Amino acid sequence: MRKLIVSVAVGTALVAVPAAPASAAGPKPPTVKAAAGLLSLNGKTIWKSNATARRPIASLAKVMTVVVVLREEKNLDRPVKIKRKYTTYGDKWGATEARLIVGDRVKVRDLMYGTMLESGADAAAALADTYGPGYDAFVKKMNREAKRLGLKNTKYANFDGLPYPSQYSTYSTAAEQVKLGRYALRFPTLKKVIATKKVTVRSLNGRSYTWKNTNTLIGKYKGGLGIKTGYTSKAGYCLLFAAERGKKTQIGVVLGSPTPGRRFTDATRLLNWGFGV
Repeated sequence: MRKLIVSVAVGTALVAVPAAPASAAGPKPPTVKAAAGLLSLNGKTIWKSNATARRPIASLAKVMTVVVVLREEKNLDRPVKIKRKYTTYGDKWGATEARLIVGDRVKVRDLMYGTMLESGADAAAALADTYGPGYDAFVKKMNREAKRLGLKNTKYANFDGLPYPSQYSTYSTAAEQVKLGRYALRFPTLKKVIATKKVTVRSLNGRSYTWKNTNTLIGKYKGGLGIKTGYTSKAGYCLLFAAERGKKTQIGVVLGSPTPGRRFTDATRLLNWGFGV
């Protein structure tokens, strides 16, 4: 998303944070210039910074959106008719869109690509409205799922991280986003979607949509699994990321990076450190 305003609940200062190494005798981890973050290796935390501070997460909220749909829908080829309210949903905030066309009938699995790769507010709106049914009912499902997963410091006010009904409404922590990321990777469909660099899908009306992943590590970082990018002016640049090499799987997040490139740089450095590269 772009041109959005979400306030930081706590931990607003952006600092370069050298975290404690995984062991006293181990090499020092890289310095990470973000407000908060966490890295886990095979489920064990090996680096963290302000990991329990509540912060806005911008479009990382869409991870839960897709998780809720996957837990409910078995027929991912189910068509969803695109309504005008989906294509105009994020206009007030200048939200990023998948550029869906009113009247098209798009499969659920393809809407997931539009939601996760392009971070499309219109695609997320189509999923939320269909599986609520209705936006409000869907957000309640997101919060119930967060509670079921034990995410006690996570709250969703909407399905995409937009700054309403207030600037403090949607938040989580680095620790809980990594926990959610670990759970999300259990879904083969979602794992395939987030690892896709570019995709072209066709609606049942015959229209083609091409979407590119906003995560530039896909196809560049060896073993990279992707997950989700996010941005608002107050959340900063965010990245929930994962990679696997051999028997090692790392899942991490950086919240509140100062630039779009820095989040990818820090993620790369953290992953290299974790893998011992």
